[in-house]
Amino acid sequence: VTGLSRAGKTTFVTSLINQLENYQRGLLARRAPFDRLVSVRWQREGVERPFPYLEALQALQADPPHWPRSTADMSRVVIDLQFRQSGLRAGLGNRHVRLEILDYPGEWLLDLPLLQLDYGQWCEQISAWLAESPRRELAGDLLEQLQAIDPLQPCDPQQLHVLQQQWVAFLHRCRNEAGLVRNQPGRFLLPGEGVAADMLDFIPLPTVNRHTHAEEGSWWQQCQARFCFYRDFLVRGFYQQHFSRLDRQLLLVDMLAPLDAGQPALHDLKQALEAVLGSFRYASDSWLRRWFNPQISRLALCATKVDQVAPAQQRAVLRCLEDLLTDSLAEVRHGGVQVQGFPLAAIRAARSEGDTLVAGLAGTSGFVRYQPGSVPEHLPLDLAVSGPGLPELRPPPGLHRNEPFAHYRMDDLLVWMLEGRV
Repeated sequence: VTGLSRAGKTTFVTSLINQLENYQRGLLARRAPFDRLVSVRWQREGVERPFPYLEALQALQADPPHWPRSTADMSRVVIDLQFRQSGLRAGLGNRHVRLEILDYPGEWLLDLPLLQLDYGQWCEQISAWLAESPRRELAGDLLEQLQAIDPLQPCDPQQLHVLQQQWVAFLHRCRNEAGLVRNQPGRFLLPGEGVAADMLDFIPLPTVNRHTHAEEGSWWQQCQARFCFYRDFLVRGFYQQHFSRLDRQLLLVDMLAPLDAGQPALHDLKQALEAVLGSFRYASDSWLRRWFNPQISRLALCATKVDQVAPAQQRAVLRCLEDLLTDSLAEVRHGGVQVQGFPLAAIRAARSEGDTLVAGLAGTSGFVRYQPGSVPEHLPLDLAVSGPGLPELRPPPGLHRNEPFAHYRMDDLLVWMLEGRV
């Protein structure tokens, strides 16, 4: 399950477990292969860093309810399924399927493109980003401080640490104030367990390029060495352990927030998603290569949180996401990958009443009735659009572990996930 920060991965995983645990009570019971599902077991014993499902349920059942806490570190879901076999295999006993899902901070995903860069190239990239609005304004005098550093001079460890902390604060401003997602290095925002502070003690130097070289102990040498350690130990290790052998991928994207944030946020999301998609291996035409070197053969593109708009607008949200990724999806499909789009709401927070929606506002106990603004049928090439201007919603009341959560198209997605596996 791939998704940038705030795409709704934690809520999605919580809903997925809930839908499977309650498969007999919900829509899944009518859908193949779940009409042959015999039993479901959410496994916790022996699972390293189990997903905090019960904690997520407590948040959803609070008074007033609130969304589960965003993922701050890696966790794992293991679900064992048993299906009755059909056809000629009907007498051969049940088929056992194990579903494993990894949850992790979306900030870490944006580090995958670093695997293609050396330190000088990364500095060139960051320098180009800082030259554009709104990052230029959000950086303030930090940019001047970075530009004033002579990369060939001896590094001052204390000054380096202060600047690193200022860079972290800058990344928070980019994310929280402007809705930008290309915030590197991602672990500066959420380091995760076992990451020592000195692993993160480096900064981009705008005056450095790929041809820069300097002596031991210089600003360039210190930052370059720590960048390479970060890239090769943290980023490459994360990719090789968890992504290198994927054969199916779910990409969750919140399109509504950047539509509301405007053109810079949409442009940033486009660049981020293209870079992320370029970091994965997609299907090859050669069956021999697919056998010995597994590659992703199916990609579900999910526009999340579509319950915030009217049902008639939900497909438009997905089309906007597909417009944003036209070139990347063409490349993926050209490699033989099956791409399926889903306008998705893992937990339906708003209900339709005529032309309006009714929902609870985040942080309050009351309800509001609102009419969402229009969602464009397609994105213009310049990405200059006016978003629907949506309120921040809280989960619906009355959610319970032993009842399937109201949703949009979670059943369609679950069928897609297991298609051809049972």
